[in-house]
Amino acid sequence: MVIGDALAQELNGPAFIYPWRLRDGSDVNLAVAELESVHRTRAEMIESRVRAALAEAGPDAVALDLACNEGWFAHRLLEWGASRVVAIDIREPTIRRATALRDHFGIPAEKLEFRLADVFELDPAAVGTYDVVFVLGLIYHVENPMGVLRLARACTRGLCVVESQLTQQVEPIVHGNGRADELHRADGSFAVVIEQGDNSLASTGQVLSLVPNRIAFEQMARMAGFETVEFATAHEGHNPQYLRGDRAAIFAS
Repeated sequence: MVIGDALAQELNGPAFIYPWRLRDGSDVNLAVAELESVHRTRAEMIESRVRAALAEAGPDAVALDLACNEGWFAHRLLEWGASRVVAIDIREPTIRRATALRDHFGIPAEKLEFRLADVFELDPAAVGTYDVVFVLGLIYHVENPMGVLRLARACTRGLCVVESQLTQQVEPIVHGNGRADELHRADGSFAVVIEQGDNSLASTGQVLSLVPNRIAFEQMARMAGFETVEFATAHEGHNPQYLRGDRAAIFAS
């Protein structure tokens, strides 16, 4: 089959972040080889739970993908039972690439809508509510991860899936609390990462990112307003980052 001009231009550009197999059977070039394992693991860890949530919502189930990047997981949402998906990302080149891929696979725009927007400038009332909301690979690339989770909570009427890089910090952090002779211990903690320039793989601009440990990850979701928070389980054969606990996904509802 003939590759459309828009996608052909993307194929001649920077390497891809997601393991797309095109309609002619060819695979795109990945920026980092391990990305295939990361995304496969993500999908296998969450698919059954997401399918169940979409099935429970019925044939008109709708989904939201925040920071959708190339749209690979937005496609998975359609495959797993969503009748319509709204996918949002801040970068114009990424939305352009996602649109070219959507058109290549013949998916109507009214079924998979891509929007160029900054999540921190979204009005939750205008975005609306969805049966399933994805926040994959975003909160550890922003200065205000709680803002992202509060937006996700406002847009979730069913299940929210959040995935994040985690620190290996398991011991409490000792910190002051206003009195010279009194120290407190916090189980939840963050690593500070300064991201310089434009990281075409994941982030944009110069950002002071906050990477949570496992306890802080769960605390954040609960403080955002989710009543139930459960960790997805990694199994043998999954990417080592998830098996070691360096990354994790949660189901929040």
